[in-house]
Amino acid sequence: MRPDQATSWYRRMSVLYGLGAWTTVGSLFYLSRKKHKPPGDEVEQKDVPRNELLEPPKGFYLETIVTYKEDFVPVTDRIVNFFKSWTGGPGRES
Repeated sequence: MRPDQATSWYRRMSVLYGLGAWTTVGSLFYLSRKKHKPPGDEVEQKDVPRNELLEPPKGFYLETIVTYKEDFVPVTDRIVNFFKSWTGGPGRES
Protein backbone atom coordinates (compact mmCIF):
# COMPACT_ATOMS: atom_id res chain seq x y z
CA MET A 1 0.00 0.00 0.00
CA ARG A 2 1.34 3.38 -0.96
CA PRO A 3 1.72 6.08 1.72
CA ASP A 4 -0.99 8.29 0.20
CA GLN A 5 -3.43 5.35 0.15
CA ALA A 6 -2.60 4.53 3.76
CA THR A 7 -3.19 8.14 4.79
CA SER A 8 -6.58 8.32 3.06
CA TRP A 9 -7.58 4.95 4.56
CA TYR A 10 -6.52 6.15 8.02
CA ARG A 11 -8.59 9.34 7.64
CA ARG A 12 -11.67 7.40 6.49
CA MET A 13 -11.40 4.98 9.41
CA SER A 14 -10.92 7.87 11.83
CA VAL A 15 -14.07 9.56 10.55
CA LEU A 16 -16.06 6.32 10.83
CA TYR A 17 -14.76 5.67 14.33
CA GLY A 18 -15.54 9.24 15.43
CA LEU A 19 -19.01 9.09 13.90
CA GLY A 20 -19.73 5.83 15.71
CA ALA A 21 -18.41 7.13 19.02
CA TRP A 22 -20.44 10.36 18.84
CA THR A 23 -23.54 8.42 17.77
CA THR A 24 -23.16 6.20 20.84
CA VAL A 25 -22.65 9.18 23.15
CA GLY A 26 -25.62 10.99 21.61
CA SER A 27 -27.85 7.93 21.94
CA LEU A 28 -26.92 7.50 25.59
CA PHE A 29 -27.62 11.17 26.28
CA TYR A 30 -30.97 11.02 24.45
CA LEU A 31 -32.09 7.85 26.23
CA SER A 32 -31.05 9.16 29.64
CA ARG A 33 -33.04 12.38 29.07
CA LYS A 34 -36.03 10.41 27.78
CA LYS A 35 -36.24 8.31 30.97
CA HIS A 36 -36.61 11.37 33.22
CA LYS A 37 -40.13 12.63 32.60
CA PRO A 38 -41.20 16.02 33.89
CA PRO A 39 -43.55 16.00 36.91
CA GLY A 40 -47.21 15.84 36.06
CA ASP A 41 -46.79 13.33 33.22
CA GLU A 42 -47.19 10.32 35.47
CA VAL A 43 -50.10 7.96 34.93
CA GLU A 44 -52.00 6.95 38.05
CA GLN A 45 -51.64 3.31 38.95
CA LYS A 46 -54.81 1.45 39.82
CA ASP A 47 -54.55 -0.71 42.93
CA VAL A 48 -55.13 -4.24 41.68
CA PRO A 49 -54.72 -7.26 43.93
CA ARG A 50 -51.72 -9.34 42.91
CA ASN A 51 -53.71 -12.53 42.38
CA GLU A 52 -55.99 -10.72 39.93
CA LEU A 53 -53.03 -9.99 37.69
CA LEU A 54 -51.95 -13.64 37.60
CA GLU A 55 -55.36 -15.06 36.66
CA PRO A 56 -56.77 -14.53 33.18
CA PRO A 57 -60.05 -12.62 33.06
CA LYS A 58 -63.25 -14.67 33.12
CA GLY A 59 -64.39 -15.63 29.68
CA PHE A 60 -60.87 -15.22 28.37
CA TYR A 61 -59.96 -18.01 25.98
CA LEU A 62 -56.73 -18.51 24.12
CA GLU A 63 -55.85 -21.40 21.87
CA THR A 64 -52.55 -21.99 20.15
CA ILE A 65 -52.31 -24.48 17.33
CA VAL A 66 -48.87 -25.51 16.13
CA THR A 67 -48.72 -27.51 12.93
CA TYR A 68 -45.49 -29.14 11.83
CA LYS A 69 -44.68 -30.44 8.37
CA GLU A 70 -43.94 -34.13 8.06
CA ASP A 71 -40.16 -33.70 7.65
CA PHE A 72 -39.83 -30.60 9.86
CA VAL A 73 -36.40 -29.94 11.41
CA PRO A 74 -36.10 -26.96 13.80
CA VAL A 75 -33.65 -24.23 12.81
CA THR A 76 -31.60 -24.75 15.97
CA ASP A 77 -31.07 -28.41 15.06
CA ARG A 78 -30.03 -27.42 11.55
CA ILE A 79 -27.44 -24.99 12.92
CA VAL A 80 -26.08 -27.54 15.41
CA ASN A 81 -25.85 -30.18 12.69
CA PHE A 82 -24.05 -27.73 10.40
CA PHE A 83 -21.41 -27.00 13.05
CA LYS A 84 -21.06 -30.68 13.87
CA SER A 85 -20.33 -31.41 10.22
CA TRP A 86 -17.49 -28.84 10.29
CA THR A 87 -16.02 -30.03 13.59
CA GLY A 88 -15.95 -33.72 12.71
CA GLY A 89 -19.00 -34.71 14.72
CA PRO A 90 -21.61 -37.14 13.41
CA GLY A 91 -23.13 -34.26 11.45
CA ARG A 92 -26.42 -34.64 9.69
CA GLU A 93 -28.20 -37.84 10.51
CA SER A 94 -29.93 -39.42 7.52
